[in-house]
Amino acid sequence: MATRGRTDALRSATAAAERALYDSGVELPPAYAACTRALRNLSPATLDDERRVQDWLELFELSPEPTGPGVRAQLDLEVPEGRLDAYRAIDVPCLVIGFADDLVLPPRLSREVAEAVPGALYQEIKGCGHYGYLERPDEVNRVLLEFFRNCSA
Repeated sequence: MATRGRTDALRSATAAAERALYDSGVELPPAYAACTRALRNLSPATLDDERRVQDWLELFELSPEPTGPGVRAQLDLEVPEGRLDAYRAIDVPCLVIGFADDLVLPPRLSREVAEAVPGALYQEIKGCGHYGYLERPDEVNRVLLEFFRNCSA
């Protein structure tokens, strides 16, 4: 779900920028951090809904993203080139879900994973960003259940 098999130029630059921000020790004001988190992770469909975006902004401001050494270590993780070739060895049923408006892991990168895994099914869910499983939980659950139902048939 919202995955990738390689790091593209924008995701690499974003990771470097996030590492620099983290290492600088600068703490963004909670309201600003909430806004940037919303813009990065939510779909325009959610951002354009006054009530829903206000709920998300309040949630993000009250529950800031975690910090600490574990978070810093994650900022160093980059998917190396060539990982897609390794996925060609997967021999179990696979479902890859992409979220149409995902800026963090755009659906084209998720689709590459599905294309690399033999027989994988790719499903793209419209109207949601990186937090698609929270923005459109009913649709995500429907796709998952359908996949599992077909695997057991």
